[in-house]
Amino acid sequence: MESEINFYTNFTEETFDDNTCFLCGSGCEIKTAEHIFPKWLQHKYDLWNKRLTVTNDTTIPYRNLTVPCCEKCNNEDLSRVEEKFQSLLDRSFENLTLEDEQIIFQWSAKILYATRYKELSLLVDRKNPDLGNILSPYELEGYSALHLFLQSIRFKTTFHEPKPWSLFIFNCKDDEFFYHNNIVGLCFSMKFGKIAFTIVFEDNNVIEDFMEGLKKLKDYPINFPQYLEVNANLFYSAIIKENVPKYITSYNDNTKEINVDTVGILRSRKWNDKEYAYLLDHILKSCGIDIGHSTWHPDGTITSFLVDENGEHLTRKLFEK
Repeated sequence: MESEINFYTNFTEETFDDNTCFLCGSGCEIKTAEHIFPKWLQHKYDLWNKRLTVTNDTTIPYRNLTVPCCEKCNNEDLSRVEEKFQSLLDRSFENLTLEDEQIIFQWSAKILYATRYKELSLLVDRKNPDLGNILSPYELEGYSALHLFLQSIRFKTTFHEPKPWSLFIFNCKDDEFFYHNNIVGLCFSMKFGKIAFTIVFEDNNVIEDFMEGLKKLKDYPINFPQYLEVNANLFYSAIIKENVPKYITSYNDNTKEINVDTVGILRSRKWNDKEYAYLLDHILKSCGIDIGHSTWHPDGTITSFLVDENGEHLTRKLFEK
């Protein structure tokens, strides 16, 4: 990645301490605490006292998931994104424009990146502090492109085609909130009751094209196991990425605008049904769903919940249209 002007503090210069803004990377003259999962979300879905499982399989209350943030980034830039995102959620993400998608991209990228940033300060084992923290600054460098993309919250940004994300919207049957991610695949899904979205980062829209049939599921309200199966498909598609495209970024100091261009294309290794089934098994079990056996069968078939009221496989019907 290249930048004509150092319009934010990059990874080689950041200190990653409690007095440094997680977003712009500069020291905080007035430090505030940015809630990774915004307060309005926590209150709306009763998350304040609930706990999120982080990378080392320990849990932390949602209310304690905060990162240091300067006053401007918190009260101006991030607040503006929050307001726009809430408006999109209120209309169930209907009729999204590219600008709308960019708001969802910014909102969700902040959550994924900030969660990893928080792990810089969390011990692997609080009873054995010598083991160090969950994440090191060196490991966080794998999120440097995402961190750069987040500057679009602060400055007008043009992401030249292809856009560096794939977005899927789903209608669900139950009213529960749910969140899960896949760190390896750089993707996550969030369910706001009856509406949900799943997003994959840095895939240059390839997975959205490859899984176009799943986008049509928006017309079919799905139950929770079906929702998890859809995410297993998308998460596995993200996991098998073999390379991430490179990005060239330029910043115009006069107009205060960023331009992002892609160099190269995404390549993925061959889909492996057995590997996919193991991921589906893991997701189901982690959500307390036990079907009594693996979804993988010796004859090579995989158990699927994605069937309609007539027993017809929805994926077959949607991908054939």
